Amino acid sequence: MIKPNGEVWFLACVVEYYKAEKGISGAEAYNYLRKTGAVDFITDCWEGLHMTSPEYITDSIDEYIQTHTITAS
Repeated sequence: MIKPNGEVWFLACVVEYYKAEKGISGAEAYNYLRKTGAVDFITDCWEGLHMTSPEYITDSIDEYIQTHTITAS
């Protein structure tokens, strides 16, 4: 499904937040978020998440990854 512009813009921002927080490259951050299913979480919840802090967003992503069955390897 094609995502609306707001979701794409927000996902790009989140990748930037996440890479800075974790000390990894943008490609590594995006690939990890995609592999764990967090990209869907981010784009599905972007309207609520975009009004929070970068720290809250990265914490929410980490919590999502820890509590869902899709695992990163």
